[in-house]
Amino acid sequence: MVGIARLTEKQKKIQEYLKTAWELSDRSIARILGVSHSTVGLVRQEMKKSGQFDHLCNDDSEWMNHPYIQANKGLLETLNPRGLRAIKRLDVLDYMMTHPQIKSPCVAQAYLEREKRQKRKDARVVLNINDVDIRVADVRQVGQFDWIRDNSVDLCICDPPWGKSSPVVCEGISKVAATKLRDGGSLLVLVGGSYLPDVITALSSDKRLRYHWLLTCKLPQGSPASVSWLKVQSKVRLVLWFVKGKYIGDIVADYIDRPTSDNTTDKSHHEWGAPEELVSELIRRFTDPGDTIADFTVGGGTTAVSSVLLGRRFLGTDIDAEAIKTTMRRVRRLFGYTK
Repeated sequence: MVGIARLTEKQKKIQEYLKTAWELSDRSIARILGVSHSTVGLVRQEMKKSGQFDHLCNDDSEWMNHPYIQANKGLLETLNPRGLRAIKRLDVLDYMMTHPQIKSPCVAQAYLEREKRQKRKDARVVLNINDVDIRVADVRQVGQFDWIRDNSVDLCICDPPWGKSSPVVCEGISKVAATKLRDGGSLLVLVGGSYLPDVITALSSDKRLRYHWLLTCKLPQGSPASVSWLKVQSKVRLVLWFVKGKYIGDIVADYIDRPTSDNTTDKSHHEWGAPEELVSELIRRFTDPGDTIADFTVGGGTTAVSSVLLGRRFLGTDIDAEAIKTTMRRVRRLFGYTK
């Protein structure tokens, strides 16, 4: 009898299949792989004797007794390892039973996940003023952010100045975001093109964050040409996307068709105000109701207002005390306060 350490290529193939479909009979696996059922039996016995696969032998096989499996006896022999992993979920089996037109457990699993995501997106969250905390703080001074719990923020959105000071501010944003974001959380930074290489370097300074992608949206018609000395007419706004760890969210298109109006601007509350329609779209795409959003260059409060209106908790800072006052005034009005 061949030991586990000396398996042939055929036996390795059988072993890998058994890891996924231990519950199938030797003959079923033999038919699927085109091998002898006795060879499958030998490999199974060697796996049992090694003690390395006890978790497979003791696997909870409740799914095998599911009515859908009982009514479709030959289904398991048609599935690849991915399909076999999916069909062991009871919710997948329930879904396939109530949707007989779906024959693939992988498709059923995808539909279930999509429905769950949509349910989270549609959830109604009631906020109060205590779900918003906005303070004066300099993002270049990490110690001023101790009041925000580490690993507690789902999404950071920042729109720092686009001039020469931008790289220095972005280095501070990187350090604070890397500490306060949860694993898998995203940092979105609205930037101009003039100092883009330096800004990317600054945002990459904390190795807990990694560059993920570049998002773009159109600039409103008539926006000032900030790079005219380079003879470049900018038609798009850039959004740098960094992630703490591995991104595990939904698929996101890298072109955002917001704002939809050519003259949409939001400079009434701050000279660098970003379009509320764009910020709201970013929030919808990257978070669910009840999540926590942070903005460390809050300015006139566009991110704060958009977050509250969409049922997200908000944490904000700015070095400018007047900007904080403006933002708090706008947020308090959303909760019915007059001052």
